[in-house]
Amino acid sequence: MRPIPFVISGLCAAALAASFGSTSGCGGGGGNSRFADGGSGGGGSSGSVGSGSSSGLISSSGSSSGTGGASSNGGTTGAQCPAGAQCNVACTGTATTSISGKVYDPALLNGLYNVTVYVPGAPLAPLPAGVPTGADACDCSALFKSGALVSTATAVDGTFTLNNAPVGTAVPLVLQIGKWRRAITVDTSKTQCADIAEADKSLSLPGTLVGAGPNDNMPDIAVSTGEADSLECLMRRIGLPDAEYVAGTGTTGHVHVFSGGKPGTGGGGGANVGGTEKTIMPGAPESDTNLWTAQAQLMPYDILLLSCEGAETYNANPAALESYLNAGGRAFASHYHYAWFAGPLGSAQAYAAPADWGLSLATWAEYPGDPDGPVDGVVDQTLNGSTQPFVKGQMLYQWLGLNGALGVHAMPNDLSIYSPRYNAAIGAANTPSQPWITSTTTTGTNTMYFSFDTPIGGIPDPDSGVPNYCGRAVFSDLHVAGDPMTKDNDNEPPPMSCGAGALSPQEKALEFMLFDLSSCVIPDTVAPPTGPGILQ
Repeated sequence: MRPIPFVISGLCAAALAASFGSTSGCGGGGGNSRFADGGSGGGGSSGSVGSGSSSGLISSSGSSSGTGGASSNGGTTGAQCPAGAQCNVACTGTATTSISGKVYDPALLNGLYNVTVYVPGAPLAPLPAGVPTGADACDCSALFKSGALVSTATAVDGTFTLNNAPVGTAVPLVLQIGKWRRAITVDTSKTQCADIAEADKSLSLPGTLVGAGPNDNMPDIAVSTGEADSLECLMRRIGLPDAEYVAGTGTTGHVHVFSGGKPGTGGGGGANVGGTEKTIMPGAPESDTNLWTAQAQLMPYDILLLSCEGAETYNANPAALESYLNAGGRAFASHYHYAWFAGPLGSAQAYAAPADWGLSLATWAEYPGDPDGPVDGVVDQTLNGSTQPFVKGQMLYQWLGLNGALGVHAMPNDLSIYSPRYNAAIGAANTPSQPWITSTTTTGTNTMYFSFDTPIGGIPDPDSGVPNYCGRAVFSDLHVAGDPMTKDNDNEPPPMSCGAGALSPQEKALEFMLFDLSSCVIPDTVAPPTGPGILQ
């Protein structure tokens, strides 16, 4: 992301010095501060469950003014106190006016990690449509133009405490990660210098904008369906209603369904090309001619989901995908969509992987078999090729444990993986890639989930030289719907095909990674330090 001015706190510098031996990349490794000047006025997060969570923003010496009138010890410069509220209310001793609660996914099932919770410093602005361009391109602050009076971020279990909150009957409070945004108001007038705890399951990210507030927002997600998996059903199981599914470029929902695969429609791997979903959503246009013939077709979508076609992607356009990701797009691909990153290995199609992808990302294999599983998946908690901590991997491990996903048909601390596919292996030489989950029950290293940031190598900051990144891709070397508890019915078109049951353990891993994919790109080498007033 584009670097954003901020003041690096001593704790941030100390945390990174301890972890990496230097402070380069702190608060950005490329400017990932959510607000232009950072800014938490002592907004600490709850440190429960050993979360390693933090406040979400860089502290600054900006001031806020309004009814309260007093100078704030933090917050975006020029932030205004909400109308009718008092800010920086003096309390005795260490007391503070605070708001606490837990932020859930739209289904109100799982608490979410690293959601920014803040009191805006100005009226909320509409979020840019699609991948931001122009002055907003590759700029995290484009999603937080209101600034903040006080801010924090949720802990690994979704809980937060926002300190130094304004006192008033309708204090605006925003829950946001990437383009997912919910705005509410909180009455803190009766809890001055004390905590107001929001009721459990009263706070969640939106699953629809029907009946939502004017400042609520959701990302636009393009899904290319395929013969062998039902990745599109994840959105239904995390709480999005059927009405959010629309064919192609439809404007009444946020899950845009395209039909992937073609000629024989049967998949089958080897020399075959990818096949279509058994029952195509009425009106869903073909992916290869309507979704990725050029970068411009991808840009209206914040996130691209590529569901396995049962053979190598039919008529993929890796150059368009790379341009989309380099501009700030996000993509999640399963199984045979490895062809985007490796090029076709068996189908002899004409497209090729970009020169800086291919073997720089992974060692690729075409068709090593189709085991049913389950196999044990180990969550990677160190950086690729290093003994240094991979903090988001640590958070994923804790989050899966908190949400009952570990030890189900697997060893106690492992994730059960059904329908594993062994097409990708990440080693220390694959420096752009970060493994998230690795299979432990087969010969060699088999990577079940990995991610990489784009553009490869980053864009060097003109001042610090630290690389900045704009987009991110995740590859899942398994069938997301492979777990028997996932009872999707391919005799129906999506979303009717999607079972209404709970998320399987491997889908829970995907949910965590989906919301991480939605967020501002923070390089994996930047450890989110703990404590109030620091970038998460």
